[in-house]
Amino acid sequence: MSTSEDSVLKLVGMVYDAALDQRKWPTFLEAFAHAVGGCSAMLRSTDLQTSQAGFVASVGYEPAWQSAYCNHFVRLDYYNTIMSQDTSGTIFSSDQHFDLTELHKSEYYNDYLLPQDKVHALGTTLDKNDSYSLVLGAQRGKRAGAFGGEQVRLMGILAPHVSRAVQVHRKISSVTVEKDWALGALGQLRMGVILTNRCGTPLFVNRAAEHMLTPSQGIGVYHGRLVLNTPLETARLYKLIVDAAQDVPGTTCGGDLRIAMPDGEFLHCMVTPIPLELSARFDISLASGCVAVFLSKPGGLQLPPKRLAALYGLTPAEARLAAKLAAFRSVEQAADDLCTTVSTARAQLKSVFAKTGAQNQAGLLMLLATGTLALCRDE
Repeated sequence: MSTSEDSVLKLVGMVYDAALDQRKWPTFLEAFAHAVGGCSAMLRSTDLQTSQAGFVASVGYEPAWQSAYCNHFVRLDYYNTIMSQDTSGTIFSSDQHFDLTELHKSEYYNDYLLPQDKVHALGTTLDKNDSYSLVLGAQRGKRAGAFGGEQVRLMGILAPHVSRAVQVHRKISSVTVEKDWALGALGQLRMGVILTNRCGTPLFVNRAAEHMLTPSQGIGVYHGRLVLNTPLETARLYKLIVDAAQDVPGTTCGGDLRIAMPDGEFLHCMVTPIPLELSARFDISLASGCVAVFLSKPGGLQLPPKRLAALYGLTPAEARLAAKLAAFRSVEQAADDLCTTVSTARAQLKSVFAKTGAQNQAGLLMLLATGTLALCRDE
């Protein structure tokens, strides 16, 4: 079976499509299996230290047989034993490169390959080290006969592209995970965080900021852009955003702003640039980078008692008292809120001092205000 140049180029294109979208690996494998006259094809990884295998993608395999391989036959795989001794990129055809007498006597052949009628194999190790291997392979039934030179040649053309595509996919996946971690961490902050471009269009808004983007808080979104109470305040905000977005010598690179709230209080706002290389890494690519807008509302902390108890080893009652004190309640007010006596509250406070290491109430408030729970949003 001869494969035309156009067909080869089409297969190569499918490989790089799969690098960008792993859901397209089966499409490539199906076309690859058809091109080499196979009944099945797979891209499979193996942890050589633990003998654990996983199918990155496959076509022509029943799920039960895949499970059987991962749970049992991976340790008996005759091909893996031989292929592991050669360098990556070597193309193997079962009928040309393996001892068929030994293969046909193996449990792997008789209990795994033969029942599936996958007795002829074509494969290559794309990547391997002392603990890991990645294999691309295709299989044929007995009646189809052995793979020939044309199929070996096609595998040799495609293997380097598949290897590079897998590396590209790993890189993309790594950056995606880092992005998810970074944005996930921002989402947990008690402080409001908005990532915006130089036009004031929000690109990311964490949970705390979502609650602040209301008319009652003095800041909102109108026609897709951040706005404050008055045109003058909005203009001041946008000057900070533009300066921060430019992030060049001679600019103020952002700054601070107080946002008046209808109830007479203020939101504290800080605008700061995000380096261009960081925004590009997380696929928020802009010509002049992007800007972070941090929002916080002064006042007592609303700390979760359960998490206080877990962090500092407090009893539930002690944790509830500490939470009240963090919210700027006095001992007397906290006792009244918690329906307990002042003497009981003072006794609990002494225990809180002992467990947290605080010397007095001021020290306890400083500890709670600078601890991790003061930064993390309460679910």
